[in-house]
Amino acid sequence: MNIIKEPPTPDELAAMYIEAGWLQDPSSDKMTKVVSSPSEWYVVRDLTHAALGIGLFITDYARYAFIIDVIVLKIHHYKGIGTAIISEIVSDCRKLGIDNINLWPSKGKVPFYEKLGFYSLPSDQPHMKFDTGK
Repeated sequence: MNIIKEPPTPDELAAMYIEAGWLQDPSSDKMTKVVSSPSEWYVVRDLTHAALGIGLFITDYARYAFIIDVIVLKIHHYKGIGTAIISEIVSDCRKLGIDNINLWPSKGKVPFYEKLGFYSLPSDQPHMKFDTGK
């Protein structure tokens, strides 16, 4: 297993989003935009170069980083891939001198992130969301 700091292909990203249940029919154009964005990507690949998991964070390179995606294919859960991705992200954020790493965990994933040192913010400081209606 190797962690490569590059974006996945649009098709790999679409497959990961489908696997995670985040999207049912990802737009090819949107997937291309996402992988082309100026973000920090991590792809875990096996010896055949197949993508096993991905990680993505956005940052201002000074104060904040926000982990957007961490997805590991279900057949590769509990093999340390997600932990390796998060560890790499945290290490890189420390090297950059970033003050805060934030994330919005998927349902049921809070214990995983707590094991890695993340903690829930108080209820008076929740992350907020605005849906654009699309």
